[in-house]
Amino acid sequence: MDAPSISIIMASYNRAHSINRAIDSVLRQTFKNFELIVIDDGSTDNTLDVLAEYTDPRIRVVKHIKNKGVTAAKNSGFDEILGEWFTLLDSDDEMLPEALETLMGVPTNVDGQIDAVTCNCVDSVTGEFSGHGLDGDQYLDETVIATRCRGEFWGLTKTALLQGDRLNEKLPGWENTLWYKINARAHRYYIHKALRIYHTEGDDRITKKDESKSVLKKENQAAIYKALMSDGFFLGKTAQFNPNEFTKLCVKAIATTMAVNDKDTAKFYYGFICANSRRMGLDKIIASSLILGGRNISIASYWAIYKFMKLKNMLAIGR
Repeated sequence: MDAPSISIIMASYNRAHSINRAIDSVLRQTFKNFELIVIDDGSTDNTLDVLAEYTDPRIRVVKHIKNKGVTAAKNSGFDEILGEWFTLLDSDDEMLPEALETLMGVPTNVDGQIDAVTCNCVDSVTGEFSGHGLDGDQYLDETVIATRCRGEFWGLTKTALLQGDRLNEKLPGWENTLWYKINARAHRYYIHKALRIYHTEGDDRITKKDESKSVLKKENQAAIYKALMSDGFFLGKTAQFNPNEFTKLCVKAIATTMAVNDKDTAKFYYGFICANSRRMGLDKIIASSLILGGRNISIASYWAIYKFMKLKNMLAIGR
């Protein structure tokens, strides 16, 4: 069989109640030359029974014997790609019937050099666009993506842009560490249409399970910041495009790793802040110095330092 044009990656864990909806939306596509790679991440419900009901040869199922997490499941999907283009679809979401056809038409109708196409999504609860910051068709460079785009977008990307890179499985919930690399290589275009239904009802979305940065224990948070040290590309781009977010990340990393006595990691982030001091400002360096100096400052209270220093600078400017 000839290679498909598009590979669709669908990570699934205990989604027997919703995966039919997602798969059926793929099979209803007006564009037919695709493969659907479903990664069952060690489900303990009857997800595999549901998948066994599908006989369409375009569907391939990859089974994890044990649950490895959504990041590892997506990486397994990346390893299976046969198509020139790829996309990811959560196993509780839907594509609109014309989604793939519309996205594939952009390079033909707009610019043959386009190798990544982004569209919007519609929130199933509000009925509104889930992606914010853009209001019309346009090219997207990495600066626009990093500084203006917020919320949930979707689209197709040429497989060649992966260049062998994968999600870091030690950084659950930090998928931008991969997408920053892809976007730096891409000639991306955005169409101001919603072509995917983003289901936000309920509290069991696969992307929310156990991998939210806000619910991790202190030790796990510290391990994540330690793992993030190896991704200088992501840290550098964050400092370049979002200096305030970069400052918050680094100061929180210092506070978190000092709380578990990991001084080497804390010093790394302190050095990163100092190296970018022109963007960050002296106030952030002072705040991180207090934490790094071993003062008894909790992870939560670093915000008080940050806000105080920011207020002090505002008052000084006003004089």
